[in-house]
Amino acid sequence: MKTYFPALTGIRAIAAFLVFFYHYVLHIPATNQPFVFKWLILCAHQGHIGVPIFFVLSGFLITTRYAGSVELTGPWFRRYLQNRFARIYPIYFLLTLLTFAVMLVSPTHEWYAWPAAFGAAKRAVIILLNLTLTRAYFQSMIYLGVPTAWTLTVEETFYLCAPLLLLGLKHNFRRLYAYPLMLLLLGTVIVAVCSQLLPTASLMPSIDYMLSQTFFGRCVEFFVGMGLALWMRRQPSAQPVLLKKATLLGGLGILAVVVVLAAMEQLPSQPLTQVYLYYLVNNVLLPLPIALLLWGLIRERTWLQQLLASKTFDLLGKSSYVFYLIHLGVVDTFFSRYLTDNWFIRLGAYTLLSVALYKWIEHPLHQRLRAKAPAAPKPALLNAA
Repeated sequence: MKTYFPALTGIRAIAAFLVFFYHYVLHIPATNQPFVFKWLILCAHQGHIGVPIFFVLSGFLITTRYAGSVELTGPWFRRYLQNRFARIYPIYFLLTLLTFAVMLVSPTHEWYAWPAAFGAAKRAVIILLNLTLTRAYFQSMIYLGVPTAWTLTVEETFYLCAPLLLLGLKHNFRRLYAYPLMLLLLGTVIVAVCSQLLPTASLMPSIDYMLSQTFFGRCVEFFVGMGLALWMRRQPSAQPVLLKKATLLGGLGILAVVVVLAAMEQLPSQPLTQVYLYYLVNNVLLPLPIALLLWGLIRERTWLQQLLASKTFDLLGKSSYVFYLIHLGVVDTFFSRYLTDNWFIRLGAYTLLSVALYKWIEHPLHQRLRAKAPAAPKPALLNAA
């Protein structure tokens, strides 16, 4: 089965740009605006859907690449972890070093920086949690460092769980429906234990936090991607009548969910039931049309597929991880303070910078650090008669 789909690389760029626009328009109020502009702003406030797109994609790609080869052996697991490490860690590590160097040498006092009152011990803990990609489990530290990298904690947890999940699904596909419930239950138990035993540690302090910021609450997004990949492995050439026009239906489905989320933002109060309903829509319903869109981009020849598979979007998609990491934090602070805070210029500058960092730093480091493919066994030699 194919493991590389050019249009899916291109859509990563769209996801990253959505998150950029989300952070740009987040502080633009929708009140006292004409009706059309009000709803455009409200829908733009839902640009965080770029993160679910990344999560569904991650579940799909990991399953596509490893479902056929996964095995519970030390050498396989080491190669797997080394490849995951080589993919996400080097550029993150360098940007994290830059971020904390700036905090130490020239404090910015920005929202992603540690408070001035923090002593050496607390600062060391923050650095350790950043370097181990575990900071997002702690509510008080989730944005300290490279702000957007909180999602890497979710990704890292998925990477660690994925081999075991794939082995389980290999034996019984129906576990795809049970595993999210089990993880949600486990997350609830962890919240209960931490709130009782570690009430001041801010470690997964509430159900709300668990649902929004951890793998336990966001796992459905990954499982939807995994389900799509496993379904494609079972029937690689299938094109059911129901899934014709999948690109269009998936796109319309995503738009419909965005409108629903925007409408929920307008509701007058935020009772707990409404918060949980929001997570149901965002974490459970939204991944379904995302998966349908991915299916369409793989199977259907459309103008969108051709655009996202183009060389331009291929490069933008490959550099989207760097773009995602740098569009908030010390790079953005420097650019906004000393050059310009114009969003259009920042978008162009960060795009060019991310492409340069991808070509000259991220990709070379990835190639150098990734695990070499295991050598093929030599054919046995038959003794001459």
